[in-house]
Amino acid sequence: MGFAFDMKKNRTRVHDFVLEASVGLPVSKLIGLAFEPRQCAMIVRDPACIKHFLKDNFETYTKAGPTENVQFHMLDAWLGGGIFTFQHGIGASDGGHAWLTQRKIAANIFSKANFQNNMGDVFIEKADRLCDLLKGKVDKGEKVDIQKLFFSFTMDSIMRIFFGEDANTIGGTACDYGDAYDVAHRSMLAYMRPNMAFLYNLMILPWPFGGFNGMAWQISKALSPHYQEFRRACRVLDTESDRLVAKCRADPRISERRDLLALFIQSEEKERFTDKYIRDMVLNFVIAGRDTTACTLSWMFYILSTNLEVQQKLIAEIDSKVPSGTPPTLKQLTASNMPYLNGVLYEALRLYPPVPFDAKTAYADDVLPDGSKVAKGTTMWFLPYSMGRDPVRFPDPQAIRPERWIPFSAPAPHEFPVFQAGPRICLGMDMAIFEAKVATVMLLHRYTFKLLPGEEDKIHYSSTITMSICNSKKQDSHNLWLVPSSRT
Repeated sequence: MGFAFDMKKNRTRVHDFVLEASVGLPVSKLIGLAFEPRQCAMIVRDPACIKHFLKDNFETYTKAGPTENVQFHMLDAWLGGGIFTFQHGIGASDGGHAWLTQRKIAANIFSKANFQNNMGDVFIEKADRLCDLLKGKVDKGEKVDIQKLFFSFTMDSIMRIFFGEDANTIGGTACDYGDAYDVAHRSMLAYMRPNMAFLYNLMILPWPFGGFNGMAWQISKALSPHYQEFRRACRVLDTESDRLVAKCRADPRISERRDLLALFIQSEEKERFTDKYIRDMVLNFVIAGRDTTACTLSWMFYILSTNLEVQQKLIAEIDSKVPSGTPPTLKQLTASNMPYLNGVLYEALRLYPPVPFDAKTAYADDVLPDGSKVAKGTTMWFLPYSMGRDPVRFPDPQAIRPERWIPFSAPAPHEFPVFQAGPRICLGMDMAIFEAKVATVMLLHRYTFKLLPGEEDKIHYSSTITMSICNSKKQDSHNLWLVPSSRT
């Protein structure tokens, strides 16, 4: 099984394991069973090679299909067909038409005007609610799990921006959609990760006992409490999605709405989308637009709470550029106007990218720019986590130095693929950066933060799809305990 057992052994430190396996090499080959191309992987750290398969030879490389890869089989069960899971190019049965259609429709919501007039209003409102909640904690001298609050902040924002529905999970109000989404993510990984080697073994066994969704896999699912929890959460997502779609269709003022759901429904020019199609479309954006920003904010505040001199420099810039009591604007938050804020954000993205590694599959034989041969069926991994820690590109990579991004010159996407690169580059990149900056400025206007004593040695990254914070090496506790203090 090649590296599968090493991956399982290192599952709580998988990104460092891959970093060690590929250090100093532009392309590393991890070979499994020679007669099964899907067991072969290439770890790619060379920007020219990454540019090749994410952009220049885009049509040849795409995501694996749900019957070709364990993770994408599970993602298909959770997210259905959408922009995150749809294939493109020669690997797609429709040549990528469905992916391109969804991307074109969704691109309309990520316009600059929508940032300022809609998203900005939502982010400021939800961040203000977050600040008010912290006041009660400060008055009582209590610690806060800031990561939990950031996941609530981004879920509340996404519910409004994507669904046009208000949510107050920050204040403790239950949100059935958000709760089911989190349970589905957690239970899917709890089932999949320990069984990964076993499930990949099934790929080479004959049907009906082996193969994807063969008898052995069906038995495994039936006996797993984690998988049963996953299916229950997916049913809740289906129910909530049906409710939200029906509510949107019946809204007499739908033409005035600016949320993503209404945008998709109003785009039904030639044919009516099914409710499941719309459910899958929007749900795919939630994983890309909610979890990634929450993870980025969590790591930013981990950096600030453990590097107090950086926090003080950032506060000084905020006080000079954004007067206290005034909401930040898109223009104020630019890298040219607030270079240190931008530097802190990019240090967090460099060291703790929300999607630490990603992959594409080759659907034809190919040759990379460095001469490496790629067999059809090979999985191509690209590694934002490892590339951000390369001492050749980032001297003294473990050091927190926001100044390394000043003056700011946006890195080429294939050299810094935190948001991917090429035609599938993240549509919500600017939204995520804007949201993180708004929340950071508003919080630091009113509070300072220190890491709770005794937590420093516990902090680790999670092995989930998006890299959140654990305060346990065993991955059984996911908190970032900070002690906030009032600045006023």
